[in-house]
Amino acid sequence: MLKKDIEKIVKPVINDNNCFLWGIEILRGKKNTTLRIFIDSDNGVDINDCENISKDLKYEPNLDLSLGDNYILEVSTPGIDRKFFEINQLNDYIGEDLLLKSKELHNGKRIFSGKLSKCKEDMFSIVVENKVMNFNFNDIDLCKLKPNFKKLIKENNYAK
Repeated sequence: MLKKDIEKIVKPVINDNNCFLWGIEILRGKKNTTLRIFIDSDNGVDINDCENISKDLKYEPNLDLSLGDNYILEVSTPGIDRKFFEINQLNDYIGEDLLLKSKELHNGKRIFSGKLSKCKEDMFSIVVENKVMNFNFNDIDLCKLKPNFKKLIKENNYAK
C-alpha cells in the first residue's frame, strides 16, 4: 500500500482529534512492518493526543487489510528536531537551521547543515558558510530541523 492510500485512511481520524498529519514512515522489518505516524496541532500535541489517535486507528480495518495483522503502529509528534516530509512544511521555518542529506553529491558532499533562507515550489535554499545552496526537495533523502537548544532554553526561561 502506498503512503497516499494510508494518508486517506488516517487523516480523518487525526483531524477528528483536532490534530493534523505531519508525516508517515513505513519501515519494513524482517518480521513486522512498522507504521509510524507523526501528528501535530496548532495548539501543541501531548501524549494523550498520540494515545487517542493510536487507539482510534487500531480499529481502522483498512489499515489491517493494507499492512497485515502483525504491523506495529506508532503515533508520535515530530519533535523539536522534526523531519520534513513535504516542501510546504518548510515555509514556517525560514531562518531556522536545517540538517539535510541529499541523494546526489553536491560539491563532493551529501550532508549539509545551514540556515533555511528561501522556499518556493519544489526548491529551497540554505546558507552554508555564507554561501547560498539551492536544492530540489525531491532530491533530498532527509531534511530535518536542527534545533538551537540554547535559544530554546532561554525562550522557555530555563536559563538564568
